[in-house]
Amino acid sequence: MTSGGYPAVMSTLTLACPAKVNLALSVGSPRPADGYHPIASWMATLDFADAMTLAALDAGPSRFDLHFARDAPKPQAIDWPLEKDLAWRAHRLLEQHVGRPLPVAMTLAKRIPAGAGLAGGSSNAAAMLVGLNRLFELQLPEAALAELATKLGSDIAFLVAALHGRPAAIVTGLGEQVTPIAPRALHLVLAFPRFGCPTGPVYKAFDQSLASASRPPAVERVRELAGATAVASESLFNDLSEPACIVAPELAELREALAARVARPVHVSGSGSTL
Repeated sequence: MTSGGYPAVMSTLTLACPAKVNLALSVGSPRPADGYHPIASWMATLDFADAMTLAALDAGPSRFDLHFARDAPKPQAIDWPLEKDLAWRAHRLLEQHVGRPLPVAMTLAKRIPAGAGLAGGSSNAAAMLVGLNRLFELQLPEAALAELATKLGSDIAFLVAALHGRPAAIVTGLGEQVTPIAPRALHLVLAFPRFGCPTGPVYKAFDQSLASASRPPAVERVRELAGATAVASESLFNDLSEPACIVAPELAELREALAARVARPVHVSGSGSTL
């Protein structure tokens, strides 16, 4: 223990937790057994990212400091319990998996807005899994981290792959099937509405809009789009765009206004609300 009463810091590491966009997202009907939605998505990470610093401690308990960075485009209060935070849950899950404490001091400077459809929380969870594996030299293979990731959320396995140097992929199943593809140079402008879109109600609105009782995700359509030599902005699509606009009617108005201003298509990222 240090003289100040805190465990001594052994070593540190800092990781970028990148935002993710769905350049194409096809959503299938919910599975009768559990209500989960199979997807087919062309996912890519961005330079826009949170920053996570992990310091290994010689003893517990672990400490977690979450805050929005001063340069965050949409600063928010951390108004959710620590036990609900995906990074905290990832830390707890990995401790359970290896059967021993992994005491750390985590500092997370968030820039990705919460409820934005950019997978900020999922990226934090992926960074926690990858970071702890490196910091404590656990030597878990990437496949083991990806399997743990699927227990936490549908985007996290892809983000584990992204943190291992594969920032673009076709993602299928419930998010656990990640097929890396060559990344493209993307030039995006992100617009952050003052409101968020809760994922649960967006999926509920999607379910209510289905004309058929059973519809698989359009895997081949997504693969063909991602594999095309040139991709027009008009070709990008997201099955959750209209459901998100039903949940948040202001989103549809903002999307139309922005499209008129820039004279090109404006897309919803994930379940919204980022455009």
